[in-house]
Amino acid sequence: MSEHQYVLHRNLASIKSFDVADADGAHAYGVKFHVEGLTKESWTFTDAAGNQVGKLTRAGVHVHPTFTLDRPGQSEVTITKANFMPVQETWRVQGTELGDLDVSGNLADHEYSVTAPDGTTVGQASRAWVTLRDTYGIRVDGADPIVVIGAALAIDVIEHTK
Repeated sequence: MSEHQYVLHRNLASIKSFDVADADGAHAYGVKFHVEGLTKESWTFTDAAGNQVGKLTRAGVHVHPTFTLDRPGQSEVTITKANFMPVQETWRVQGTELGDLDVSGNLADHEYSVTAPDGTTVGQASRAWVTLRDTYGIRVDGADPIVVIGAALAIDVIEHTK
């Protein structure tokens, strides 16, 4: 896979839904929020043609925030907050085609890197500071974009519930 850049915007019409544009500003993915029962939330990912390409689900009953990501024809991925340090956060993305990925970043700066088991950076997310709606620049290099975008979305969801 080659490098791709995306912009993840919180959708103003639905505060928990998102739009994803590619580097040229074209619509790449839509991410729609759903409530499933009393404690379960999910986000469906659709591509530019409207096909569902993933579903991120958060069940409310976990010691550490945990999300599952289902993608058609792919193995299930689990995204979990690995620690509760005040500034340096660590997340774990388990079950990807590359193996288990580590996501670490600086909470104060809203900067995250996704690292493969061999130590290479396969994705990065950086939150823009002066925008009308929450916006992240996301770079994906060698990983499934849905996995990296899903991890950035999961981190954003947890940060907004603090």
